[in-house]
Amino acid sequence: MRERKDNPDGGRVGDAHLSYAFITVLEAAYGGMWAFERSLRSLDRSLDREDELWRAEQVLERLQSWRRDLPQGDVLFSLEERPVLDDDASRAWRLLHVAEGRLRALIAELIASSDVETLLANDFARNVRVAAMVECARAEELQVRGMLDWMEAIGDREAADAWRQRLLACTVRVEEADRWLTTFRELQGAPEATLIEQFLDDTLLLAADVAERVVEICHTFSLYTGVFDFADVGVPEEQVADWLAGGFSVHDAGRWFAAGHGPDSASAWIAVGAADPMVAAGFMWRGFAPGEARPWLKRHISGRRAATWSRFGHDPEDAREWIALGIPEPHILASLPALETRLM
Repeated sequence: MRERKDNPDGGRVGDAHLSYAFITVLEAAYGGMWAFERSLRSLDRSLDREDELWRAEQVLERLQSWRRDLPQGDVLFSLEERPVLDDDASRAWRLLHVAEGRLRALIAELIASSDVETLLANDFARNVRVAAMVECARAEELQVRGMLDWMEAIGDREAADAWRQRLLACTVRVEEADRWLTTFRELQGAPEATLIEQFLDDTLLLAADVAERVVEICHTFSLYTGVFDFADVGVPEEQVADWLAGGFSVHDAGRWFAAGHGPDSASAWIAVGAADPMVAAGFMWRGFAPGEARPWLKRHISGRRAATWSRFGHDPEDAREWIALGIPEPHILASLPALETRLM
């Protein structure tokens, strides 16, 4: 089952729109790759990652050149000439295919390292997971920066302001990833199981995050081809009818499927207020059913925080009140019994 339209998001795709989309996704892919390789090398100096870093840097330099030329009307793609691609467009196409293949391989590595025992015993698997966390944070930041640059270039101030706010939010994720990178880089000896458990919880959705990036790459290809297939985003053929019956586009179904949901699961989570598949996954993979997550979602508390507060015996309203007082985690409250007594 395929979707065929000029733009799966509604409007007509122009040459500049398409060129900006490709460059932005490529910058996220190769900027993320550069961050991954640099992080991996910093965690283990015995690894030789010079070739990988050099390749990423060469691609990023080319992408910067392409982006500089776009405001002057020097586009990469011409929809009138498709399926013929000139040299630069052909190069961009190949680079994005290579990035897609690399990310698909990374997903398999992350799934294989999603348990405490593996991360305790296998230093390289642990380092790959840390580097992938840095990559995902940096890739998101680069993609948001690219969208902000795009909106400013076309003079859409309202959209630019929205992307600027998202850029601020990206900072938190980048800082968290950098903290974990520093923690493991400075680690002396083998890590404690409690540290690995915390790290694993913080990276619980890492494979799903990378899978969602693959969906975005497939979506970008479709802007040129005009064809978007459920198979492109990994949705099994036997699920297609159910996704369509639920009103999901290929793009939306791909995002939900990447986060580990089927069509019924996606609909159930949307019904309780989790419109974003990664938000829903943050609850689902921590053992929450949609109905159990509803009161936490209503109070704008994430799955990770909900799991922590509930483990310490707090209900959603109680957690919301403490968070509003500037106490984001229950272990902080538990270490201040006098404060808890005074405020209750």
